[in-house]
Amino acid sequence: MRCAVGWSGGLDSTVLLHLMLRVRRAHPRQIQIRAVHVDHHLQAASAQFRAHCLGLARRWRVPITVLDADVKLGRGESLEEAARDARLGCWRSQMRPGELLLLAQHADDQVETTLLALLRGAGPAGLAAMPEAAALGQGQLLRPLLNLPRAALLDYAQRQALPHVEDPTNQQLRFDRNFLRAEVMPKLRQRWPGLAGTVPRSARHCANAAKVLAGQAAQDLAAASDGADLDMAVLRRWHAPRVNVVLRAWLGHLGLRSPETRHLDQMRQMLGLRSDARPALTLPQFTVRVHAGRLVCQTGAAAAQDQPVEQLWSWRRGVLPLAEGSELAVLSDPHGDLDLGALPARLLVRTAPGAMQSHGRRLRKLLQELQVPQWERERLPLLSAVRGGLEELLAVGDLWLHESIRSHPNTSRRGRIVWQMRV
Repeated sequence: MRCAVGWSGGLDSTVLLHLMLRVRRAHPRQIQIRAVHVDHHLQAASAQFRAHCLGLARRWRVPITVLDADVKLGRGESLEEAARDARLGCWRSQMRPGELLLLAQHADDQVETTLLALLRGAGPAGLAAMPEAAALGQGQLLRPLLNLPRAALLDYAQRQALPHVEDPTNQQLRFDRNFLRAEVMPKLRQRWPGLAGTVPRSARHCANAAKVLAGQAAQDLAAASDGADLDMAVLRRWHAPRVNVVLRAWLGHLGLRSPETRHLDQMRQMLGLRSDARPALTLPQFTVRVHAGRLVCQTGAAAAQDQPVEQLWSWRRGVLPLAEGSELAVLSDPHGDLDLGALPARLLVRTAPGAMQSHGRRLRKLLQELQVPQWERERLPLLSAVRGGLEELLAVGDLWLHESIRSHPNTSRRGRIVWQMRV
């Protein structure tokens, strides 16, 4: 069995590593142990933690891997969340096939996590707090100390005289967990001395309920899915709480962070709007829109509203960068539908609103025939020839070509127009 121990150098993880080394001594052929230390580079003391772990690893004769975390603070994200996500990403990237990553969270940590989730208005999945086991990369994450109170770890560390470091940021009450630990938990323990057992038990009840809900949500999501979108007609048949659960499952399936309940309510309200309405909910990670009876989720640059473009483009000179990470190009293609010989050397490229104003009703009818979503029309580049002060529409992105520039059996130089997001 191959085990990696997440080791910060603090008391809890040092106790776990020491216990696992004792297991290794008892079963040297069955157990392989290595320590994994993540350096977040968020404080001056991180270099001291790193040096402590490297030195103690040599003394204890345990292999150690040191990982440098790149902590990026996302919009609306706390530093605690960003550091945790970066740490998890480091561990995930380092997991070897079948390896176990052991973390030292204990019962007191579980109480804090459950209370923080409660204070943030979390549902059953959040109140379930930390699972004892979970998949991670090519291996699995385990929390073997989750049912032990921290007092037991402290007692063990003192009896074994284990050297460890103290993180100075643990004393900073601006962090929610530190405030809860220093100011609230002592009073709760005074009144309810058994909370290290009762609160985690409630978390396990919530975990069981969340598992049942997730199973039902997966079935509902399959029933409502239309490719990557959701069929609004199916969603309308269900009551509001059920729809909200499906929306969370949908966004989670797309790899997105679950939004606040008020945002889910706004998405659900889109189901009751008129068929010609064009609602959109834009959040930092994504935008949800309505199109052709479906809820559509866009992420990244595709969710952004581009700035209008109006410029002349000599297409033979190369790619034309457009707003929000897209680009336009004319490529040589022996099987393409574009006659390169008939394409003017310079083209006027426009996006809405100027493009719509210039080409009016004819363009709107064409976009309807091409079934281009309304929000896509605001970004779609239109290519025109300018002759005698008049514009002649030659191409709509890479979706439509004017007959005058279409290739035919005798075309000698063929190509195609490509409109795509830059990687």
